Amino acid sequence: MASGVTIVIVVAIAACVPGVPAYVIARRSGLRNPWVGFIPLLGLWIVLCEATGQSGWLALFVFLPYLGALVLSIWAAFQVPARHGRSRWWALALLVPGPNLVGYWAYAFTLTRLTAEEAIF
Repeated sequence: MASGVTIVIVVAIAACVPGVPAYVIARRSGLRNPWVGFIPLLGLWIVLCEATGQSGWLALFVFLPYLGALVLSIWAAFQVPARHGRSRWWALALLVPGPNLVGYWAYAFTLTRLTAEEAIF
C-alpha cells in the first residue's frame, strides 16, 4: 500500500516539475488554455509551440523516435526567446538536458506578461 502511495506522489511531482513553468509561460503569453501545461509528457511542448505561434499539434513530434524530441528541443530553445523578445543566450539555458528544467523555471518567472497586441489568441 505504501509503495502505491509513493508511486502516486512521484508521478504527481514529475507532472508538476515541467507543468508549473509551462503554465506560467502560457499565462504570460496570453494563451487561452494555460492548464494544458500540466498534461504529462506533452504539456510543456504544447505550450512552447503555441507560445511561438505554431499549432500545438506540432508537439507530437516529441514522440518520433530519436530525432523528434531532439529537433523540437533545439527549435524551441531558439524560437521561444525570440518570440518573447528575449536574448538568444536563453537558448543555452533551455537547451542543455537536465539544467533546462531549471532554465524553464527561470525563464517562466522572469517573463513579462505580453500586451493584448502581442498575445496569441
